[in-house]
Amino acid sequence: MKNLLTIVVCHSDNNDIATCDGVEFIFPEEGENEKTFLTRAFKQAKGKYSLVCENTLKLADVQSVLNILDKNTADIVCFVGGAVFRTAIMKNAVKDCEDAFSCRVLALLECKNLLKTVYNPFVFVKRAKDFTEENTEGILLAAAEFKKAKAKLTKEIYSFAFDMLCSKLVTYYLYSMLAIKDGSMPAEKLIEFDNKLKAEIVLYLALDKRFTYAKLQKLRDKGFKISSLTARKFKKCLKI
Repeated sequence: MKNLLTIVVCHSDNNDIATCDGVEFIFPEEGENEKTFLTRAFKQAKGKYSLVCENTLKLADVQSVLNILDKNTADIVCFVGGAVFRTAIMKNAVKDCEDAFSCRVLALLECKNLLKTVYNPFVFVKRAKDFTEENTEGILLAAAEFKKAKAKLTKEIYSFAFDMLCSKLVTYYLYSMLAIKDGSMPAEKLIEFDNKLKAEIVLYLALDKRFTYAKLQKLRDKGFKISSLTARKFKKCLKI
């Protein structure tokens, strides 16, 4: 069976994924950083569509999605919990990305159409990780490219990209403030990021509205230092 889907697996804790006809898996090599891995992965990717996976992954109803991918030419095919992109678009996006997140956003900004399905082919399990390792340059790059491209995007693609960026920002701020609380990250890092984000004013203002767990401006005024009660609330929201 021809490869309909390439799954680019960013972390080694996915090495025990069961194989599946029509699906190609590409794994990182020991010591390979994310950018280098993504570049290599998309040089060798042969699937019609690609999924970049940052979380632990288990296969579920994959065959249903493969049938959809075989019969369609949409730039993006969405399913419950995620989406796959045409590999040709990902191969172009990886040239300018910083990490997996910015690669997906840059690919999305080149898309013209999407197909929504009700299938749930994968089970994603959030990885426990040190969030201070988050590549903030990747987030800022994605935000800047969104600002440049937003006028030419279709309504569906704009909404998809906007939601993806806002969700990433909310999650980053939640984890960062928890890291500041436990002393694993200096507050200055989030303050610097927040100041840089002001250049992308649409997203900066949207973040205030999307961040419903506390008043973000009050947290800014406090240097992003949170109380133990707020920390417990954030952890509950993140399910950690």
